[in-house]
Amino acid sequence: MKVEKLLNGLETLVRTEEDDREGFSFLEIMDRVDPLPENFESYDNFKESVYYMCTHNGIKIGFVLKFVIAEMKALCKETFEETFQLDELNHTLRFRSEDFDQRNNSIDQLAHTMYLESSISGVKGWRDEKYAIWVNRNPYVLIERAMAGVLGITTYGVHINGYVLDPESKEIRFWIPRRSETKQTWPLMLDNIIAGGLGYPYGIYETVLKESVEEANLEESIIEANIKAAGVVSYLYFTGDVSITAFDKESDFIVGEVEYVYDLKLDKDIIPKPNDGEVESFNLFNLRETIDALKKKEFKPNCALVTVEFLIRHGYITPENEPNYLELVARMHRRLPFPTLN
Repeated sequence: MKVEKLLNGLETLVRTEEDDREGFSFLEIMDRVDPLPENFESYDNFKESVYYMCTHNGIKIGFVLKFVIAEMKALCKETFEETFQLDELNHTLRFRSEDFDQRNNSIDQLAHTMYLESSISGVKGWRDEKYAIWVNRNPYVLIERAMAGVLGITTYGVHINGYVLDPESKEIRFWIPRRSETKQTWPLMLDNIIAGGLGYPYGIYETVLKESVEEANLEESIIEANIKAAGVVSYLYFTGDVSITAFDKESDFIVGEVEYVYDLKLDKDIIPKPNDGEVESFNLFNLRETIDALKKKEFKPNCALVTVEFLIRHGYITPENEPNYLELVARMHRRLPFPTLN
């Protein structure tokens, strides 16, 4: 991609002959977070090895792999059987209790045992933070965040694109943090200026304000003066190839993700600073540097997707320079197979 100036002074991206020769498309970034085809349920290996977690009255709310069920039964058989009713014939794992508190207590016990004894590495990243599974816009059960992949639930977060638009040159700069080396996931990769999971009972905008202070040291007054809700991206996070995977390892987990997207336009004198140890540094990237980082896979995958979504909305990625424009836009707003928050 080549960066050029329009007659009004704004920057634009121009596709090059090299892009055509290499077959470059921003769709590659979408494929890093969600390569699942619409008909993923029709694959025999999926039908054999993936169970649906369901509410006590049969509403599907998660993907649980067969090997995970075997491990839960082996490590905490009594708690597992108190929590779930397993239907091998229909490949479902149904909550037994109709009571919210009882469901929470039993899943907490199961999660704690998994944390102490499971071989699944993701469970070891205990956050002491709960994600809600939402059914009919009400929390059905609260799940320890480290169990989200194990139970294949739909998770929620906020992602904020922070940028500076020079009023004279019309050039855009993005505030891009580098994740801390000690982060449990995706250490040292590039991120959005502010991002965080929607832990219960915090609301969406409440999470925006909380994460802004915690991650970027930006006070509420700065956020409220400059923030703009900009939509949402949704996808099924999966890293394998559904046509060949055996769904027998942790990297085969399927997790629905909903990211509420915000734009944060800042004056050049407002400087984000690391605060809670999750970010190593903040740097200003120009448009060329941002595109190069996206192509080199330097961003955490879903942060790359949120950045691409910004570039589409602001007219940098267009039908003229992106050969898979329609597919890209459609796939980043996937209809998820389970009930959602809203």
